[in-house]
Amino acid sequence: MNTEKLRIEKIAMGGMGLGFSQNKAIFVPNTTIGDLIDFTITLEKKDHAFARAVKFYERGEGVIPIVCEAFEQEEPCGACDWLMLDYPTQLKHKHDLIQDLFKEYISEVESVIPSTNQYHYRNKVYMPVGQDYRYGMFARYSHQIVEHKTCMNHPPIFDEIARTLMDLCRKAKVEIYDEMTHKGCLRHIGLRCNRDQSEILLIMVCRNGRLPFSKTITQGLIEAFPQIVGIVQNINRDRGNVILGPEQKLLWGRDYLNDNLSDLSFRINYRSFWQVNSDTLEEILALMRAELKGARRVIDAYCGIGAIGLSLASSLDELIGIEELEEAVEDARQNAADNGFKNTRFVAGKFEQVISEISQSFAADAIILDPPRSGVPESSLGAIRKAEIGKILYLSCSPMSLARDMKILLEGGKYRLKSLHGFDMFPNTWHIETLAVLEIQK
Repeated sequence: MNTEKLRIEKIAMGGMGLGFSQNKAIFVPNTTIGDLIDFTITLEKKDHAFARAVKFYERGEGVIPIVCEAFEQEEPCGACDWLMLDYPTQLKHKHDLIQDLFKEYISEVESVIPSTNQYHYRNKVYMPVGQDYRYGMFARYSHQIVEHKTCMNHPPIFDEIARTLMDLCRKAKVEIYDEMTHKGCLRHIGLRCNRDQSEILLIMVCRNGRLPFSKTITQGLIEAFPQIVGIVQNINRDRGNVILGPEQKLLWGRDYLNDNLSDLSFRINYRSFWQVNSDTLEEILALMRAELKGARRVIDAYCGIGAIGLSLASSLDELIGIEELEEAVEDARQNAADNGFKNTRFVAGKFEQVISEISQSFAADAIILDPPRSGVPESSLGAIRKAEIGKILYLSCSPMSLARDMKILLEGGKYRLKSLHGFDMFPNTWHIETLAVLEIQK
Protein backbone atom coordinates (compact mmCIF):
# COMPACT_ATOMS: atom_id res chain seq x y z
CA MET A 1 0.00 0.00 0.00
CA ASN A 2 1.21 3.52 -0.80
CA THR A 3 1.96 5.94 2.05
CA GLU A 4 0.63 8.87 0.00
CA LYS A 5 -3.13 9.37 -0.04
CA LEU A 6 -4.86 9.86 -3.39
CA ARG A 7 -7.62 12.36 -4.15
CA ILE A 8 -9.93 11.40 -7.02
CA GLU A 9 -10.23 14.47 -9.25
CA LYS A 10 -12.36 13.33 -12.19
CA ILE A 11 -14.08 10.37 -13.82
CA ALA A 12 -12.20 8.92 -16.79
CA MET A 13 -13.68 7.22 -19.84
CA GLY A 14 -14.20 3.65 -18.68
CA GLY A 15 -15.83 4.79 -15.45
CA MET A 16 -12.78 4.76 -13.20
CA GLY A 17 -11.86 7.53 -10.82
CA LEU A 18 -8.69 9.42 -11.78
CA GLY A 19 -6.14 10.91 -9.41
CA PHE A 20 -2.48 11.86 -9.64
CA SER A 21 0.43 10.57 -7.57
CA GLN A 22 4.07 11.49 -8.19
CA ASN A 23 3.12 13.01 -11.57
CA LYS A 24 1.51 9.78 -12.68
CA ALA A 25 -2.17 9.26 -13.52
CA ILE A 26 -3.77 6.65 -11.26
CA PHE A 27 -7.02 4.99 -12.36
CA VAL A 28 -9.10 3.47 -9.55
CA PRO A 29 -12.38 1.56 -10.16
CA ASN A 30 -15.43 2.04 -7.93
CA THR A 31 -14.41 5.53 -6.83
CA THR A 32 -15.86 8.97 -7.51
CA ILE A 33 -14.83 12.62 -7.60
CA GLY A 34 -13.86 13.83 -4.12
CA ASP A 35 -12.89 10.45 -2.67
CA LEU A 36 -9.70 10.49 -0.59
CA ILE A 37 -8.18 7.02 -0.45
CA ASP A 38 -5.30 4.77 0.40
CA PHE A 39 -4.55 2.63 -2.65
CA THR A 40 -2.48 -0.26 -3.87
CA ILE A 41 -1.15 -0.51 -7.42
CA THR A 42 -2.54 -3.45 -9.41
CA LEU A 43 -0.91 -2.69 -12.79
CA GLU A 44 1.81 -0.14 -13.50
CA LYS A 45 2.69 1.42 -16.85
CA LYS A 46 5.28 4.04 -17.80
CA ASP A 47 3.03 7.08 -17.47
CA HIS A 48 -0.02 5.73 -15.65
CA ALA A 49 -1.13 2.98 -13.30
CA PHE A 50 -4.26 1.11 -12.21
CA ALA A 51 -4.97 0.73 -8.53
CA ARG A 52 -7.47 -0.55 -5.99
CA ALA A 53 -8.84 1.51 -3.11
CA VAL A 54 -8.04 -0.15 0.21
CA LYS A 55 -9.29 2.57 2.57
CA PHE A 56 -11.56 5.60 2.22
CA TYR A 57 -10.87 8.68 4.34
CA GLU A 58 -13.44 10.88 2.64
CA ARG A 59 -16.25 10.09 0.20
CA GLY A 60 -17.30 12.29 -2.68
CA GLU A 61 -20.70 13.75 -3.44
CA GLY A 62 -23.49 11.31 -4.26
CA VAL A 63 -22.10 8.25 -2.47
CA ILE A 64 -24.86 6.05 -1.01
CA PRO A 65 -24.98 2.74 0.88
CA ILE A 66 -24.29 -0.21 -1.41
CA VAL A 67 -27.31 -2.42 -2.03
CA CYS A 68 -25.50 -5.54 -3.34
CA GLU A 69 -23.11 -7.73 -1.38
CA ALA A 70 -21.26 -8.72 -4.56
CA PHE A 71 -20.18 -5.09 -5.09
CA GLU A 72 -18.66 -4.92 -1.60
CA GLN A 73 -16.20 -7.78 -2.09
CA GLU A 74 -12.44 -7.16 -2.12
CA GLU A 75 -12.65 -8.15 -5.80
CA PRO A 76 -16.12 -6.79 -6.59
CA CYS A 77 -18.49 -7.97 -9.28
CA GLY A 78 -17.57 -6.39 -12.60
CA ALA A 79 -21.16 -5.94 -13.81
CA CYS A 80 -21.49 -2.54 -12.08
CA ASP A 81 -19.17 0.46 -11.90
CA TRP A 82 -21.21 2.99 -9.91
CA LEU A 83 -23.54 1.07 -7.64
CA MET A 84 -22.18 3.24 -4.79
CA LEU A 85 -23.58 6.43 -6.41
CA ASP A 86 -27.05 7.91 -6.35
CA TYR A 87 -28.74 8.16 -9.72
CA PRO A 88 -28.43 11.93 -10.31
CA THR A 89 -24.65 11.66 -9.76
CA GLN A 90 -24.42 8.76 -12.22
CA LEU A 91 -26.24 10.82 -14.86
CA LYS A 92 -24.01 13.84 -14.25
CA HIS A 93 -20.86 11.74 -14.68
CA LYS A 94 -22.19 10.32 -17.96
CA HIS A 95 -23.04 13.79 -19.25
CA ASP A 96 -19.58 15.07 -18.35
CA LEU A 97 -17.87 12.12 -20.07
CA ILE A 98 -19.74 12.80 -23.31
CA GLN A 99 -19.27 16.55 -23.05
CA ASP A 100 -15.51 16.17 -22.65
CA LEU A 101 -15.19 13.62 -25.47
CA PHE A 102 -17.18 15.62 -28.03
CA LYS A 103 -16.28 19.19 -27.02
CA GLU A 104 -14.47 19.63 -30.34
CA TYR A 105 -17.76 19.18 -32.18
CA ILE A 106 -20.48 20.60 -29.95
CA SER A 107 -20.49 23.29 -27.28
CA GLU A 108 -23.09 21.76 -24.98
CA VAL A 109 -24.48 18.24 -24.85
CA GLU A 110 -28.08 17.87 -23.69
CA SER A 111 -28.72 16.31 -20.27
CA VAL A 112 -28.63 12.52 -20.34
CA ILE A 113 -32.12 10.99 -20.65
CA PRO A 114 -32.56 8.79 -17.56
CA SER A 115 -33.70 5.19 -17.52
CA THR A 116 -37.24 4.57 -16.27
CA ASN A 117 -35.78 2.09 -13.79
CA GLN A 118 -32.40 2.32 -12.11
CA TYR A 119 -32.56 -1.30 -10.95
CA HIS A 120 -33.64 -4.61 -12.55
CA TYR A 121 -33.85 -3.06 -16.02
CA ARG A 122 -31.99 -5.65 -18.09
CA ASN A 123 -33.91 -8.16 -20.20
CA LYS A 124 -30.88 -10.37 -20.90
CA VAL A 125 -27.92 -11.81 -19.03
CA TYR A 126 -25.30 -14.54 -19.43
CA MET A 127 -23.70 -15.70 -16.18
CA PRO A 128 -20.60 -17.90 -15.97
CA VAL A 129 -20.80 -21.09 -13.93
CA GLY A 130 -17.96 -22.23 -11.66
CA GLN A 131 -16.99 -25.26 -9.63
CA ASP A 132 -19.26 -26.23 -6.71
CA TYR A 133 -22.19 -25.12 -8.87
CA ARG A 134 -21.55 -21.43 -8.28
CA TYR A 135 -22.73 -18.78 -10.68
CA GLY A 136 -22.46 -15.00 -10.80
CA MET A 137 -20.54 -12.40 -12.79
CA PHE A 138 -16.83 -12.03 -13.42
CA ALA A 139 -14.76 -9.58 -11.42
CA ARG A 140 -13.32 -6.71 -13.47
CA TYR A 141 -10.50 -7.86 -15.81
CA SER A 142 -10.75 -11.37 -14.40
CA HIS A 143 -12.44 -14.72 -14.79
CA GLN A 144 -12.96 -14.94 -11.04
CA ILE A 145 -16.68 -15.52 -10.48
CA VAL A 146 -18.28 -13.20 -7.92
CA GLU A 147 -21.49 -14.75 -6.61
CA HIS A 148 -24.59 -12.70 -5.84
CA LYS A 149 -27.97 -13.40 -4.31
CA THR A 150 -30.03 -11.02 -6.44
CA CYS A 151 -28.39 -8.89 -9.11
CA MET A 152 -29.57 -5.26 -9.03
CA ASN A 153 -29.48 -4.97 -12.82
CA HIS A 154 -31.54 -7.91 -14.07
CA PRO A 155 -34.95 -9.19 -12.88
CA PRO A 156 -34.95 -11.17 -9.61
CA ILE A 157 -36.72 -14.05 -11.40
CA PHE A 158 -33.49 -14.66 -13.35
CA ASP A 159 -31.63 -15.50 -10.15
CA GLU A 160 -34.49 -17.65 -8.90
CA ILE A 161 -34.30 -19.69 -12.12
CA ALA A 162 -30.49 -19.87 -11.96
CA ARG A 163 -30.54 -21.16 -8.38
CA THR A 164 -33.11 -23.80 -9.27
CA LEU A 165 -31.07 -24.85 -12.29
CA MET A 166 -27.94 -25.20 -10.15
CA ASP A 167 -29.81 -27.39 -7.64
CA LEU A 168 -31.09 -29.62 -10.45
CA CYS A 169 -27.63 -29.84 -12.05
CA ARG A 170 -26.07 -30.75 -8.71
CA LYS A 171 -28.56 -33.57 -8.23
CA ALA A 172 -27.98 -34.75 -11.82
CA LYS A 173 -24.20 -34.49 -11.27
CA VAL A 174 -23.77 -32.30 -14.36
CA GLU A 175 -20.05 -31.64 -14.68
CA ILE A 176 -19.16 -27.93 -14.53
CA TYR A 177 -16.81 -26.61 -17.20
CA ASP A 178 -13.20 -25.90 -16.22
CA GLU A 179 -11.65 -23.35 -18.58
CA MET A 180 -8.11 -24.27 -17.50
CA THR A 181 -8.42 -27.94 -18.51
CA HIS A 182 -11.18 -27.42 -21.11
CA LYS A 183 -13.15 -30.24 -19.54
CA GLY A 184 -16.63 -30.45 -18.11
CA CYS A 185 -19.99 -29.46 -19.53
CA LEU A 186 -21.98 -26.45 -18.25
CA ARG A 187 -20.29 -23.11 -18.99
CA HIS A 188 -22.89 -20.30 -18.82
CA ILE A 189 -26.48 -19.70 -17.83
CA GLY A 190 -28.30 -17.37 -20.24
CA LEU A 191 -31.69 -15.78 -19.59
CA ARG A 192 -33.87 -13.48 -21.69
CA CYS A 193 -37.33 -12.06 -21.01
CA ASN A 194 -39.90 -9.82 -22.62
CA ARG A 195 -41.04 -6.52 -21.12
CA ASP A 196 -43.62 -7.87 -18.68
CA GLN A 197 -41.57 -11.02 -17.94
CA SER A 198 -44.44 -13.21 -19.11
CA GLU A 199 -42.05 -15.05 -21.45
CA ILE A 200 -38.57 -16.21 -20.44
CA LEU A 201 -35.94 -18.12 -22.41
CA LEU A 202 -33.32 -20.19 -20.62
CA ILE A 203 -30.07 -20.96 -22.44
CA MET A 204 -27.58 -23.48 -21.06
CA VAL A 205 -24.22 -23.05 -22.76
CA CYS A 206 -22.33 -26.36 -22.71
CA ARG A 207 -18.93 -27.57 -23.96
CA ASN A 208 -20.48 -30.63 -25.58
CA GLY A 209 -23.84 -32.06 -26.56
CA ARG A 210 -24.19 -34.49 -23.69
CA LEU A 211 -26.21 -33.03 -20.82
CA PRO A 212 -27.03 -35.72 -18.20
CA PHE A 213 -30.68 -36.04 -17.18
CA SER A 214 -31.66 -33.16 -19.47
CA LYS A 215 -35.33 -34.21 -19.47
CA THR A 216 -35.42 -34.29 -15.67
CA ILE A 217 -33.75 -30.87 -15.46
CA THR A 218 -36.12 -29.44 -18.05
CA GLN A 219 -39.21 -30.84 -16.33
CA GLY A 220 -38.12 -29.43 -12.98
CA LEU A 221 -37.64 -25.97 -14.45
CA ILE A 222 -40.90 -25.71 -16.36
CA GLU A 223 -42.88 -26.97 -13.37
CA ALA A 224 -41.29 -24.34 -11.12
CA PHE A 225 -41.43 -21.47 -13.62
CA PRO A 226 -44.43 -21.39 -15.98
CA GLN A 227 -43.03 -18.18 -17.52
CA ILE A 228 -40.35 -20.23 -19.28
CA VAL A 229 -41.35 -20.65 -22.94
CA GLY A 230 -38.17 -22.30 -24.16
CA ILE A 231 -35.03 -24.07 -22.94
CA VAL A 232 -32.07 -24.19 -25.31
CA GLN A 233 -28.82 -26.08 -24.98
CA ASN A 234 -26.23 -24.07 -26.88
CA ILE A 235 -23.01 -25.96 -27.62
CA ASN A 236 -19.68 -24.13 -27.61
CA ARG A 237 -16.81 -26.60 -28.06
CA ASP A 238 -14.08 -23.94 -28.35
CA ARG A 239 -11.83 -22.33 -25.79
CA GLY A 240 -12.02 -18.56 -25.42
CA ASN A 241 -14.28 -15.76 -24.25
CA VAL A 242 -16.99 -16.02 -26.90
CA ILE A 243 -20.05 -17.25 -25.01
CA LEU A 244 -22.28 -18.83 -27.65
CA GLY A 245 -21.28 -21.62 -30.01
CA PRO A 246 -22.69 -22.45 -33.46
CA GLU A 247 -24.63 -25.58 -32.44
CA GLN A 248 -27.81 -25.92 -30.44
CA LYS A 249 -30.40 -28.37 -29.16
CA LEU A 250 -33.92 -27.28 -28.35
CA LEU A 251 -34.64 -29.12 -25.10
CA TRP A 252 -38.16 -27.78 -24.67
CA GLY A 253 -40.55 -25.19 -26.11
CA ARG A 254 -39.17 -22.65 -28.58
CA ASP A 255 -35.92 -20.79 -29.18
CA TYR A 256 -37.51 -17.35 -29.38
CA LEU A 257 -39.75 -15.11 -27.34
CA ASN A 258 -42.32 -12.48 -28.28
CA ASP A 259 -41.99 -8.88 -27.15
CA ASN A 260 -43.47 -5.52 -28.00
CA LEU A 261 -41.99 -2.16 -28.91
CA SER A 262 -43.80 0.99 -30.08
CA ASP A 263 -47.09 -0.91 -30.29
CA LEU A 264 -45.52 -3.52 -32.59
CA SER A 265 -44.89 -7.20 -31.84
CA PHE A 266 -41.47 -8.78 -32.36
CA ARG A 267 -40.19 -12.33 -32.48
CA ILE A 268 -36.73 -12.47 -30.88
CA ASN A 269 -34.46 -15.49 -31.37
CA TYR A 270 -32.24 -16.20 -28.38
CA ARG A 271 -29.21 -15.27 -30.48
CA SER A 272 -30.63 -12.02 -31.82
CA PHE A 273 -29.62 -8.56 -30.68
CA TRP A 274 -32.27 -6.68 -28.76
CA GLN A 275 -31.56 -3.63 -26.60
CA VAL A 276 -31.35 -4.64 -22.94
CA ASN A 277 -33.44 -1.70 -21.71
CA SER A 278 -36.65 -1.41 -23.73
CA ASP A 279 -37.99 1.69 -21.96
CA THR A 280 -34.85 3.65 -22.84
CA LEU A 281 -35.07 2.41 -26.44
CA GLU A 282 -38.57 3.93 -26.62
CA GLU A 283 -37.04 7.30 -25.66
CA ILE A 284 -34.47 6.94 -28.43
CA LEU A 285 -37.15 6.04 -30.98
CA ALA A 286 -39.18 9.11 -30.06
CA LEU A 287 -36.22 11.35 -30.88
CA MET A 288 -35.50 9.42 -34.09
CA ARG A 289 -39.10 9.90 -35.24
CA ALA A 290 -38.78 13.64 -34.78
CA GLU A 291 -35.51 13.70 -36.73
CA LEU A 292 -36.94 11.60 -39.59
CA LYS A 293 -40.03 13.75 -40.05
CA GLY A 294 -40.34 14.28 -43.79
CA ALA A 295 -37.93 11.47 -44.72
CA ARG A 296 -39.40 8.97 -47.21
CA ARG A 297 -36.64 6.43 -47.94
CA VAL A 298 -34.41 5.17 -45.14
CA ILE A 299 -31.62 2.60 -44.75
CA ASP A 300 -31.48 0.77 -41.41
CA ALA A 301 -27.92 -0.49 -41.09
CA TYR A 302 -27.04 -3.24 -38.59
CA CYS A 303 -30.81 -3.70 -38.32
CA GLY A 304 -30.86 -6.97 -36.37
CA ILE A 305 -34.43 -8.27 -36.20
CA GLY A 306 -35.76 -4.90 -37.41
CA ALA A 307 -36.61 -3.36 -34.03
CA ILE A 308 -35.58 0.21 -34.84
CA GLY A 309 -36.44 0.29 -38.53
CA LEU A 310 -39.89 -1.25 -38.18
CA SER A 311 -40.69 1.03 -35.24
CA LEU A 312 -40.12 3.99 -37.59
CA ALA A 313 -41.43 2.51 -40.85
CA SER A 314 -45.08 3.58 -40.65
CA SER A 315 -44.21 7.13 -41.77
CA LEU A 316 -41.89 6.02 -44.61
CA ASP A 317 -42.38 5.07 -48.25
CA GLU A 318 -39.61 2.48 -48.11
CA LEU A 319 -37.17 1.02 -45.59
CA ILE A 320 -34.20 -1.22 -46.38
CA GLY A 321 -32.62 -3.11 -43.50
CA ILE A 322 -29.10 -4.58 -43.66
CA GLU A 323 -27.96 -7.28 -41.24
CA GLU A 324 -25.14 -9.85 -41.24
CA LEU A 325 -26.82 -12.58 -39.15
CA GLU A 326 -29.08 -14.70 -41.37
CA GLU A 327 -31.34 -15.77 -38.50
CA ALA A 328 -31.92 -12.14 -37.54
CA VAL A 329 -32.83 -11.24 -41.14
CA GLU A 330 -35.40 -14.03 -41.22
CA ASP A 331 -36.85 -12.73 -37.96
CA ALA A 332 -36.89 -9.18 -39.35
CA ARG A 333 -38.84 -10.33 -42.41
CA GLN A 334 -41.25 -12.27 -40.23
CA ASN A 335 -41.67 -9.29 -37.89
CA ALA A 336 -42.44 -7.05 -40.86
CA ALA A 337 -45.05 -9.50 -42.14
CA ASP A 338 -46.61 -10.03 -38.71
CA ASN A 339 -47.03 -6.28 -38.27
CA GLY A 340 -48.44 -5.78 -41.75
CA PHE A 341 -45.58 -3.81 -43.32
CA LYS A 342 -45.30 -3.93 -47.10
CA ASN A 343 -42.84 -1.04 -47.47
CA THR A 344 -39.82 -2.85 -46.04
CA ARG A 345 -37.17 -5.25 -47.27
CA PHE A 346 -34.22 -6.79 -45.50
CA VAL A 347 -30.85 -7.76 -46.98
CA ALA A 348 -28.50 -10.33 -45.47
CA GLY A 349 -24.80 -9.44 -45.62
CA LYS A 350 -22.04 -7.43 -44.03
CA PHE A 351 -22.84 -3.75 -44.12
CA GLU A 352 -19.44 -2.81 -45.54
CA GLN A 353 -19.96 -5.26 -48.41
CA VAL A 354 -23.48 -4.23 -49.48
CA ILE A 355 -23.78 -0.51 -48.68
CA SER A 356 -22.07 0.69 -51.87
CA GLU A 357 -24.35 -1.37 -54.12
CA ILE A 358 -27.52 -0.41 -52.25
CA SER A 359 -26.66 3.29 -52.14
CA GLN A 360 -26.24 3.28 -55.95
CA SER A 361 -29.77 1.99 -56.56
CA PHE A 362 -31.61 3.40 -53.55
CA ALA A 363 -31.65 7.17 -53.03
CA ALA A 364 -32.00 7.29 -49.25
CA ASP A 365 -33.04 10.45 -47.41
CA ALA A 366 -31.50 9.13 -44.21
CA ILE A 367 -29.51 6.25 -42.81
CA ILE A 368 -29.67 4.77 -39.32
CA LEU A 369 -26.43 3.33 -37.99
CA ASP A 370 -26.55 1.08 -34.92
CA PRO A 371 -23.25 -0.82 -35.18
CA PRO A 372 -21.56 -3.14 -32.68
CA ARG A 373 -19.22 -1.64 -30.09
CA SER A 374 -16.33 -1.62 -32.59
CA GLY A 375 -18.13 0.94 -34.76
CA VAL A 376 -18.46 1.30 -38.54
CA PRO A 377 -15.62 0.26 -40.91
CA GLU A 378 -13.92 3.25 -42.53
CA SER A 379 -14.77 1.96 -46.03
CA SER A 380 -18.48 2.03 -45.12
CA LEU A 381 -18.22 5.56 -43.80
CA GLY A 382 -16.65 6.51 -47.12
CA ALA A 383 -19.54 4.90 -49.00
CA ILE A 384 -22.05 6.89 -46.94
CA ARG A 385 -20.21 10.14 -47.66
CA LYS A 386 -20.00 9.27 -51.36
CA ALA A 387 -23.75 8.56 -51.51
CA GLU A 388 -24.41 11.98 -49.95
CA ILE A 389 -27.23 10.67 -47.79
CA GLY A 390 -28.97 13.70 -46.36
CA LYS A 391 -29.17 12.70 -42.69
CA ILE A 392 -27.26 10.22 -40.53
CA LEU A 393 -28.66 8.95 -37.23
CA TYR A 394 -25.75 7.19 -35.54
CA LEU A 395 -26.68 5.26 -32.37
CA SER A 396 -23.68 3.98 -30.44
CA CYS A 397 -23.01 2.05 -27.25
CA SER A 398 -19.34 3.11 -27.43
CA PRO A 399 -18.69 6.88 -27.26
CA MET A 400 -15.05 6.31 -28.28
CA SER A 401 -16.01 4.48 -31.49
CA LEU A 402 -18.60 7.16 -32.24
CA ALA A 403 -16.03 9.93 -31.80
CA ARG A 404 -13.59 8.17 -34.14
CA ASP A 405 -16.23 7.57 -36.82
CA MET A 406 -17.72 11.04 -36.47
CA LYS A 407 -14.35 12.59 -37.21
CA ILE A 408 -14.32 10.76 -40.55
CA LEU A 409 -17.91 11.69 -41.39
CA LEU A 410 -17.35 15.38 -40.54
CA GLU A 411 -14.05 15.63 -42.39
CA GLY A 412 -14.03 18.28 -45.10
CA GLY A 413 -17.25 19.89 -43.91
CA LYS A 414 -19.61 17.75 -45.99
CA TYR A 415 -21.67 16.99 -42.88
CA ARG A 416 -22.35 18.96 -39.71
CA LEU A 417 -23.26 17.65 -36.28
CA LYS A 418 -26.81 18.83 -35.58
CA SER A 419 -27.27 17.29 -32.13
CA LEU A 420 -25.85 14.78 -29.67
CA HIS A 421 -27.95 13.07 -27.02
CA GLY A 422 -27.04 10.62 -24.28
CA PHE A 423 -29.48 7.94 -23.08
CA ASP A 424 -28.95 5.88 -19.95
CA MET A 425 -29.41 2.39 -21.33
CA PHE A 426 -27.17 0.91 -18.61
CA PRO A 427 -27.71 2.35 -15.09
CA ASN A 428 -25.11 1.58 -12.41
CA THR A 429 -22.41 1.27 -15.07
CA TRP A 430 -20.40 3.91 -16.88
CA HIS A 431 -21.74 2.72 -20.26
CA ILE A 432 -24.02 5.05 -22.18
CA GLU A 433 -26.00 4.97 -25.41
CA THR A 434 -25.35 8.05 -27.56
CA LEU A 435 -27.32 9.30 -30.57
CA ALA A 436 -25.56 11.65 -32.98
CA VAL A 437 -27.59 13.37 -35.69
CA LEU A 438 -25.55 14.55 -38.69
CA GLU A 439 -26.91 16.57 -41.62
CA ILE A 440 -25.36 17.15 -45.02
CA GLN A 441 -24.26 20.74 -45.71
CA LYS A 442 -26.12 22.33 -48.58
